[in-house]
Amino acid sequence: MGLANPRVIVVVLNWNGREDTLECLDSLSRVDYQEFTVLVVDNGSTDGSEEAIREAFPQYPLLQTGANLGFAGGNNAGIRWALERGADHVVLLNNDTVVDPDFLGPLVEMADADPKVGIVGSSIAYEEEPGRLWAYGGGFFDISTGWVRHLQKPVGREDLRASGHRQFYVTGCTMLLRRSLLEEVGALDETYFHFCEDVDLCLRAKAQGYEVAVAESSRLRHKVSATTRVSSPLFLYYNLRSRLTLVRRHGPEGAPSRRAVAVLWLRLWRPALLSGIGVSGWRALRAAWRDYQCGATGPAPSDLQPTSTKVDA
Repeated sequence: MGLANPRVIVVVLNWNGREDTLECLDSLSRVDYQEFTVLVVDNGSTDGSEEAIREAFPQYPLLQTGANLGFAGGNNAGIRWALERGADHVVLLNNDTVVDPDFLGPLVEMADADPKVGIVGSSIAYEEEPGRLWAYGGGFFDISTGWVRHLQKPVGREDLRASGHRQFYVTGCTMLLRRSLLEEVGALDETYFHFCEDVDLCLRAKAQGYEVAVAESSRLRHKVSATTRVSSPLFLYYNLRSRLTLVRRHGPEGAPSRRAVAVLWLRLWRPALLSGIGVSGWRALRAAWRDYQCGATGPAPSDLQPTSTKVDA
């Protein structure tokens, strides 16, 4: 039996994504769930985001971190804030999403129906093609090779409970996190900085006996890869470094193999080559491999950093 009127705090992380965040907050202002609060976390933006958000949505508290703490660090600041204020569930929501008015209720109902369910995802469509799914809650991550595949169709219960190398995860684009899970398993691992922290949390949750689930009727639209731009040097750097780090931590002994590294590298680089950033993309991947080998964490090297970006999962 679930909680009576569980209190939900939705955390929206912003970093120089003013217009997207304002649109996201506007959609949240029309959500029909009663017991919820929106917290905006700003990762030290320099584009006037904080002032614009405070002016447009004074009803939403805004937590300023003062620096770019990455996706994990910024969201963790919001998670701590939410737990300190008695949240039963914390929902992480990308700032480059637009939610349906009834998106929150199904997430809570799914968690409320089974205390073993610790993480719940939504059906996520492309913003530019609302009729086409980007991810049915998430996808499968191969913990032996680092390859990932989003699912554009419903999955069965047996897929959600997948074992072995092919593991289902809920994407950090939107994920409801049960309070007990956060207290027992912990929040996002900040050593990833960007990418794969959502997969890592799902794997740790499963190891502690929790299940992940997807509330099909919870729907939103996503401006895919607004943060790093698909096939940008920054996207390639974080993708390779984080995937290899996750495989080393959660994969079988000896993973990733040299062949897996080579295949992953080339699969990431091929679209970059086609998009015209072949040389800079190769350099970004080489930097990611170097930093992965020496265990580097935190932001990417300064020469890969854009002057402005948005927060994404």
